[in-house]
Amino acid sequence: MFRCGRRITQLIIRKSRTTSAGYLKLNYARKQLSSNEYKAIPQLNALSLRLYSESKVETKVADYDEVVKAISNNNILLIDVREPDEVKDHGHIPNSINIPLGTISTVLGEMSDKEFNKTYKRPKPNQNTELIFYCMAGRRSAKAQESAINLGFKNTKNYQGSWTEWASKGK
Repeated sequence: MFRCGRRITQLIIRKSRTTSAGYLKLNYARKQLSSNEYKAIPQLNALSLRLYSESKVETKVADYDEVVKAISNNNILLIDVREPDEVKDHGHIPNSINIPLGTISTVLGEMSDKEFNKTYKRPKPNQNTELIFYCMAGRRSAKAQESAINLGFKNTKNYQGSWTEWASKGK
């Protein structure tokens, strides 16, 4: 029983790292178990697990008009989290920098001020700098916002309309 419980815990931890919104059905764990392991824990039939973070963070949203104003405000950092090829193919919002989603935590959390300035030609943001994230449709930018919040940034927004809305408005 302990061995099986340990295996379920390992499955839950592994799956929770890749599950967005913190939801995890134990059915996933059940499918990964051998039939003997599954029979040893019949409670898996009815169980679902929701993982909670320690603190609930209110996420803010930026609209099109805020982004237009942010373009000319050097105190606000617009961050495009799409891949460089997407930016090259579709374009970008003026005065924004491209930090792909997969590197956002490393760049904002670990990159030195000097290296950030050299790479992006902008000062590295501090914990109070206003950051507005965008992507193609608003999903990846929401993940980037969550990463920034987890790194301690206090003034983050997600431009939900993202590039799709920006391009449709003809800017």
